[in-house]
Amino acid sequence: MTNISKEQNIERSGRIESALNIIKGTLSQYGYTELHLPIYEYYDLLQDTVFNFSDESIIRFIDRHTGKTLVLRPDFTPQVCRTVSGMENLPLPFRVCYKGTVFRSVEKDRGIKGEENQTGWEIFGESSIFGDIEIVLTANAALEKMGLKGFCFTFGDTLFLNRIKTLAGEKGDKILEAVSDRRTHDLKKLVSEINADNSLKDLIVKLPLAFGGRENIETLVKLSSFDKELSERIEFIKNLFNQLVSCGIDENILIFDAAESKGLDYYTGVHFEILHESYGSILGSGGRYDKLMSKFGKDLTACGAALNIDNLLHFPICESAAKEYDYLVIGKDNFKKAISLRKEGKSVIFVTDENQKENFIKNYTFKNII
Repeated sequence: MTNISKEQNIERSGRIESALNIIKGTLSQYGYTELHLPIYEYYDLLQDTVFNFSDESIIRFIDRHTGKTLVLRPDFTPQVCRTVSGMENLPLPFRVCYKGTVFRSVEKDRGIKGEENQTGWEIFGESSIFGDIEIVLTANAALEKMGLKGFCFTFGDTLFLNRIKTLAGEKGDKILEAVSDRRTHDLKKLVSEINADNSLKDLIVKLPLAFGGRENIETLVKLSSFDKELSERIEFIKNLFNQLVSCGIDENILIFDAAESKGLDYYTGVHFEILHESYGSILGSGGRYDKLMSKFGKDLTACGAALNIDNLLHFPICESAAKEYDYLVIGKDNFKKAISLRKEGKSVIFVTDENQKENFIKNYTFKNII
C-alpha cells in the first residue's frame, strides 16, 4: 500500500465527504430515500443476482452459527432489491439510494483494489423511458456539480443485440461474440454462413464500427428498418438521446455503442458506463434490470446507477473541499465558551494546548479563532 501523509489523508477524506454530500444533495432533489445495508450477504442470495458473479471474485466466509456461506458485499443491487421486496404498499415509482463499500477478491499485484467506495440509486416501478432518463440525468447532475469535465456516457442495449442473436439463428452466439470483440474478419465469415436476409447481414457486419452519437443512431435506424423489433429498439435509443439533450445534457457526451454486449443475461434494456478518455477505469455505470425483482418474489420493474467514488478522485474534483468550521477555540479557560457556541448551532473544534494552534490552522479552515 502506498504511504500517504497526514495532510493528504485529511484532504482525501474531505474530498470524499464533499463528493458524497454533492451526490446526496442531488438524490434528495429527485426524491430518493437512503437505505443502510449490511456489508455481508448470504452466498445463495448473491449467486443468481449479482452481475458477473464468480467464486473467484468474491470474499466469503462461514457463519459459525448457521454453517451457511456468507460473502462480503460485491454489489449493492441484490441487497436493495431484497429490502424493497419486503416493503408493502409502496408509492410507485419508489426511489432508494445507498452508499458504502463493495468488496472483491483480486490479485495483489494487478493494481486493482479489493475495496471500492460506491454510492448509487435505484428506481422501482417505473417501466417507461422516464426511468432511464432520470438515472442518467441524476448521474450527470452530480458529476457536473463536482466540477468533473470530459466524461461521457456510453450506452448499449441488450434488447437490440438479443434480437440480432435471434435473427442470426444457430450462429447467433458466435456472431455476438465476434461483434463484441470487434473481430470484423471473423464476423464476415460467420455472416456468410447464415441463411438470412442481406439486410440483416449488412447490419451485422457494420455493428463493430457502429459507435457514436446521434448520427450513428440515424444510420442504425436505416439499417434496422427491415425488422420491426430492431426498429423499435433503435427508435427507443434515438428518443432517449433526444430527450436527454432536450433536458440539457450535451449531446457530445452521449455515445451509443451497438456492439456493447456486457450483461446480456442481466440487463433488460438500455445500460451505460460513465467513462473518461484520460482514465482507464469506469467512473460509474447503470441500466435497466426489469427481471431481477422477480427473483425476490415481487413483480417490479427496476433501473439504477452507481458512481465509483475512488475512481472519481483521480480527477481534480472537490479540491477545495476542506472542512470549514465556525470556530477554533483554544485553551482550558475557553472550554465552556466552546460549549456555549455549539448550543448556538456553531461548529467548533476545542483544543486545550495553545501550541497546537498553527497545526490546526494548517489542516482545517476556521471562520473565527478564540
